[in-house]
Amino acid sequence: MHVENKLKRNRMKNLIKIFLAVFLFVTAACDDTNKVNYTPPMTITFENVDESNIVVVEKGVTSYTAKIKIESSTKIRSLALYEADVKTGAKGNMIGKDTLFNPSLDTYSFEYEFTGLTTNKAVLIEVEDDNLMSFSKKILVKITRDVFESGIVIVESSDAFYGSYYGSWLDGRAYISKEAPKYVNEIDFSFGNIVITGTDTVAALVSPDKRKELGLPFIPDLKSCKFELTALTKANFDAIPAVDGSAIRALPEPTQSVLKVEAGKVYTYENDAEKGVVFIGVLQNKRASLQQQDGSWINNQAYHQLRIITKHVIKE
Repeated sequence: MHVENKLKRNRMKNLIKIFLAVFLFVTAACDDTNKVNYTPPMTITFENVDESNIVVVEKGVTSYTAKIKIESSTKIRSLALYEADVKTGAKGNMIGKDTLFNPSLDTYSFEYEFTGLTTNKAVLIEVEDDNLMSFSKKILVKITRDVFESGIVIVESSDAFYGSYYGSWLDGRAYISKEAPKYVNEIDFSFGNIVITGTDTVAALVSPDKRKELGLPFIPDLKSCKFELTALTKANFDAIPAVDGSAIRALPEPTQSVLKVEAGKVYTYENDAEKGVVFIGVLQNKRASLQQQDGSWINNQAYHQLRIITKHVIKE
């Protein structure tokens, strides 16, 4: 019993020691007098820009002048500017040549003009001091879009692997029939296999509200959309800048609810919310088991698969 009590007392002493050690550590860590206040020897600041270092220019503005100030307690030896990736911030190609200051400076101010702002642009400023230490900061200039461009979206004339309903939001989305009811307000137009002449079916742009009368799988309460073939080439389509949608707005008002599509052509579409253009890239004939409106499946059915890109403006 004596040995057992001794062991208990020793364990208690050890616990008290651990508690005191932790308490002293936490107390020291919380003591402001023990904090280390680090002041960097080099500061790079942008005039009238907050800590995010992001500038948003107004719609239609295609240039921005950044006013940059550098201050250093260890002197400014050299300066270089680089392109920067607008998404990752990664350093790209050098802009012009680097500048070597001889003698080195305590402070230096300069301006850099962003021109041709049809997309977001970023620049990295890299400065070296007399200790050969490097310091850098980035500035991102974001445009205000007038034209919204999708990525490459795969859509189908029937639900097989992708969907036949298209919405331009979030860089473009294809929805299959079972998903589409959740996104009724976002669906802009659809695709379908349509018999236009003879017995052959062709891939066609289809107004979502016309699918039922055309015998296609349909969802109630979808919006109306009109289409037209344009004279635009792929080069014309690509040349429409993000900051100016006048080329889209100037296109004649489309009038057709159903329109056959061909690869390599540009079509205009318009609904109650937006007006846009769609480029049809690859158009492939395929066969698969396809689900019907009643939920049944039919094997070895023909359908078309398309790769598209859209650009649109919001209707005012």
